[in-house]
Amino acid sequence: MVTPVNTSDRLKQLRELMSSNKYNIGAYVVPSEDAHQSEYVAACDERRPFISGFDGSAGCAVVTADQASMFTDGRYFLQARQQMDDNWTLMKWGIAGVPSWQEYVTDHLPAGTRVGIDPTLITAEQGAKLREALQAKSGDLVAISENLVDIVWGSARPVRPEDPAFVLDVKYAGETHTAKIARVREQLKRDNVRGLVVTALDELAWLFNLRGSDIDFNPVFFAYAVVTNDTVTLYMNEAKLTDAVRKHLDGILVQPYE
Repeated sequence: MVTPVNTSDRLKQLRELMSSNKYNIGAYVVPSEDAHQSEYVAACDERRPFISGFDGSAGCAVVTADQASMFTDGRYFLQARQQMDDNWTLMKWGIAGVPSWQEYVTDHLPAGTRVGIDPTLITAEQGAKLREALQAKSGDLVAISENLVDIVWGSARPVRPEDPAFVLDVKYAGETHTAKIARVREQLKRDNVRGLVVTALDELAWLFNLRGSDIDFNPVFFAYAVVTNDTVTLYMNEAKLTDAVRKHLDGILVQPYE
């Protein structure tokens, strides 16, 4: 028998933040993804499971002053219902008449609602579309740099993993990372663009022939990269850089992740 997580106090704290003069929003969106748009995330990025109790891999929470709604698909209807307490309404994606979370915040909330979100957890394209739809109804999408769930979570939030990365031998990778970077640069020239920002963790692991263990059951590490025709910069914390990784990355500028 699954015991639902009691989210009453967590929601109370979140709503107090939402209604404060500092934020002044009528709704707050809590996606599943991390800042790299990963489907599977590290414990420190499990914000939607923390605020709702539901820990399936797909879903989005929308919290207003008097409603907490969880949007998920048919794989998770039973799990979500079992894990969430009575504070939450399950919104069944894919069922006729049930809106997506985007449709919900634009079409089902009062006109003029300011909807808050952590801007690192949504793509620029998604954010632009959502802001346009909300502004058409006198509302707005408000980018809040401080994640409100993190504030509620406080010191109990797990720390971000800092496990060392390791080099994947070219006999397994099939191609050196320098050859891959050269191919990226060829594409940059063909597209007549100055650079490429790499944010997806699996793409970073592939490009640099590195692997990690920052997310359970996923051989990835937290990083970003910028590749231009002249430089390569990898944003990756010092703790991940073993001597072997430093040697492997010779010629690549490494900067802190944050």
